[in-house]
Amino acid sequence: MRCVILNRNYPPNPGITGYSASELAAYLVDHGVEVHIVTVGGNYQGGVRSEVSLRGVTMHLVRKIYDGKNKILRLAASLVEGRNMASKAISLGIVPVITLTDPPLLNYWVARICQRRRMPWIYWSMDVYPEAFAVAGLAKPEGFLYRHFKRSLLQSSPRHLIALGPKQAEYVQKSAERQIPTSILPCGVDLIERSGTSPDWMPLEAKITFCYIGNLGQAHDPRFVEAVITALDPAKHHFILSVYGIHAARLTAYASCLKHVTILKEVHRNELGWIDIHLASLEPVWDHICVPSKAVSAVCAGSCLFLCSSKLGDNWGLLHDAAWRIEPGEGMPAEAARIVNSLTFADVEQKRTKTQDCKQRLLGMKAVAMSGIVDAVKRLQPNS
Repeated sequence: MRCVILNRNYPPNPGITGYSASELAAYLVDHGVEVHIVTVGGNYQGGVRSEVSLRGVTMHLVRKIYDGKNKILRLAASLVEGRNMASKAISLGIVPVITLTDPPLLNYWVARICQRRRMPWIYWSMDVYPEAFAVAGLAKPEGFLYRHFKRSLLQSSPRHLIALGPKQAEYVQKSAERQIPTSILPCGVDLIERSGTSPDWMPLEAKITFCYIGNLGQAHDPRFVEAVITALDPAKHHFILSVYGIHAARLTAYASCLKHVTILKEVHRNELGWIDIHLASLEPVWDHICVPSKAVSAVCAGSCLFLCSSKLGDNWGLLHDAAWRIEPGEGMPAEAARIVNSLTFADVEQKRTKTQDCKQRLLGMKAVAMSGIVDAVKRLQPNS
């Protein structure tokens, strides 16, 4: 059995999608699959370098076009890189082709070329394109390019879907206008063991610790994080901020003068469990387009979660036992302050006990998904 996996970043370069791809690759190798990786070796801003074995995989490096921050250049480069990656994967003559969605529209190029060559492909919907462009205001659904991308994807649907949650799976299948065999694999599920000693940045006094760690981009609400920071009582609370993305500079500037906030460049995975409550947000228009992995990782680390999101997304559907949630909107800052100021250590400990059951449920979902993906790879082999 053979397969090829495509993603822009891959270990040892940082990035949660590349880490997830490498986990799947290792699992496939252990189950007798010859795995080839096509990547440009790109970096993901804010990503964590992971100790992942590259044993048993064959790497194919495609030339990187651009790795800067200019949005127009990044978009143009991503289209070229995606086409080049898809062409390289197809040239190997290996099926199925498993594609993630970095760079954006990589799924479009794979669908287009696989249709032409009559090759089966598997879609791993880390993000959903071209819908993400419409939500971000970069394209209009009635526009020519958007309709072209959608038409191409409808003409060559994947033979298997790897979705980040049940709700996203429903969304993608509705968009594809057909039922697709699916594996549900939330991003961020891992055995995250807490370090034996507390990190240097932990407050010496007994305080409830909050944090926001990771991307604060267009899909997220910086007002939620700011509202929580503002509502905290320095005598009872502490906040850890380690953030990147389009809203990061303003939020960091706001928090930099507050004594109850510690700003860090990064937080190691084995330190996540020392934090009591992790914050995560998702604007409702982004429901199902993406599913923040930071929320899943927080629960897998044994921490609680405070969500600002609709109740329709997979984060709440999968993690509600370990979380508090508020609705986005005008009343959000006042509601965030009310919840923060009502929490006690007993509330946190009660919620933490529920994270263990949630973690075991997620690990079970991951095991089922991995096994299902092996079966899909076997089913999509030539002459099978």
